[in-house]
Amino acid sequence: MGTVKLSHTIAASLAAIIAACGDGGSWSTVACTIGSGTAKTCVEYSIPSGSSADAIQAQSDACVGAGGVASTVCSHVGADGGCRVKSTDPDSVQTVTSWLYAGNANDEKMACTSNGQTWIAP
Repeated sequence: MGTVKLSHTIAASLAAIIAACGDGGSWSTVACTIGSGTAKTCVEYSIPSGSSADAIQAQSDACVGAGGVASTVCSHVGADGGCRVKSTDPDSVQTVTSWLYAGNANDEKMACTSNGQTWIAP
């Protein structure tokens, strides 16, 4: 399974897990790193801190089950930048930032912003 498809699968799983959770005002982050070197991608899922510990653990388990390494934050060392999208669905509040390391920051930034997402410098 490709990294992008895997990232979307993990994002969809997280959306389903937190769909019933409200916005607690602060956020918890679960990160999933897949690959290494220039093929590495790390996706940070920020969810309302009111989400249950079970939801956060389920996301970590999904990451590890997909062959990734779960953590609380993506490393910015060697990152070209991150592409952030915020959910506009009130029933699935989340922010997803995909950190990219391929060495093509200009192309990655253009692809990110042309889709209406926000480019984040490392």
